[in-house]
Amino acid sequence: MKANNLLTDELRRSVQFFLDHTNRQPGSPGFGLTVDSTKRPAVASIASTGFALTAWVIAAERGLLGRQEARALACGTLHTLWHHAPHYRGFFAHFLHLEDAGRFGKSEYSTIDTALCLNGVLTAAAYWSEDAEIADLAARLLARVDWAHFVFEREGQALFRMAYNPDRGGDYVCGEPGFISQWDMAAEQKMMYLQAAPRLEADLARRLYGGFRRDVGDCQGQVVIVNPGGNLFAYQFSEAWLDTARFLDPDGTDWFENTRRAALANRAFCVENAGRFKTYHAGSWGLSAGDSPRGYRVFGGRPCLGEPHHDGTVCISAAVACLPFLPAETLEMMTFLHRHHPRTWGPYGFFDAYNLDVSPPWYGRAVYAINKGCSMIMIENHLSGLIWDTYTNSPEIQKALSVLGFRRRLEDTHA
Repeated sequence: MKANNLLTDELRRSVQFFLDHTNRQPGSPGFGLTVDSTKRPAVASIASTGFALTAWVIAAERGLLGRQEARALACGTLHTLWHHAPHYRGFFAHFLHLEDAGRFGKSEYSTIDTALCLNGVLTAAAYWSEDAEIADLAARLLARVDWAHFVFEREGQALFRMAYNPDRGGDYVCGEPGFISQWDMAAEQKMMYLQAAPRLEADLARRLYGGFRRDVGDCQGQVVIVNPGGNLFAYQFSEAWLDTARFLDPDGTDWFENTRRAALANRAFCVENAGRFKTYHAGSWGLSAGDSPRGYRVFGGRPCLGEPHHDGTVCISAAVACLPFLPAETLEMMTFLHRHHPRTWGPYGFFDAYNLDVSPPWYGRAVYAINKGCSMIMIENHLSGLIWDTYTNSPEIQKALSVLGFRRRLEDTHA
């Protein structure tokens, strides 16, 4: 299959995944919610739902759904989020029952998963900007989030809490229930500062953005701002929506280039370890979070803090999501897998992961919605820039960029 045909086929199949694994039952209190993964078909993820909202924009633009059908899906989802999805001060429970939107177990109320959902809300509202109902629901959902309640001070730095759980023994609760951990490292949470900026005092919004550490590592003699585990997804989730190729942050940080270097480093790490792991080589790389022979695991490579954790599992979707940053290397891998490892391919395009370093070789059969969603968005951005343009040019994000002090490049150095 030719490279461009492979990309458009993967994109079409990715949208189909969201169509097949989203609650589209009219009148259901869980309408619009999307499964966490095909392994748990009755459990929805609030983050997955944000990717689904973005999928409906892609589907409408590409004619995979009628524009009105896609609009109805988006609008119905916003109604569910406003009327039925459980929240704490506007922050949604991470996992929900697909059918009735009830909180699943003792799931935490998550800042990052709420932010991923709201990125979908922002994208839908910007795409259907002429639709008063969508605009009103989106505005209410965004205004309901009490970002200030999750702010605290530590050693002169303003930081966000990661989550809240009121239940003893609840998800991520160690000891007493309440707030859980903090965002004090460079990771996937940059979208949170954008969403919060229009709703906080400008000085506090800027202090929060400047409050997380910028740990650095090396990629072939070039500096990379690293996330602690060296996981690809942490370089991709915010960058899937925000067009970082057009902006520098207040300190002059080039997040597009940072992601490109991190992706190069992740691939180089796999190539360097090809002698120890059968799965790794120049056409097979990508260490991130997702499926594995031992269930959901989080893997990474150098640069990272400490020793990288990996076992030969390649997260295919995370590598595909590198497409706008490493187009040649990503297309090489996609073509290699499609041609030589057909078991990595299924009805929704590439499955999540595979590993040749176990016996027998393991080919995952699962799809994780947040991984498939990220690779879907990155393919669309590579082909057309649709999601980058829609989200980044929205009034909310333009205001946030101004508050935080991002500045537009004088010229596009990544063209």
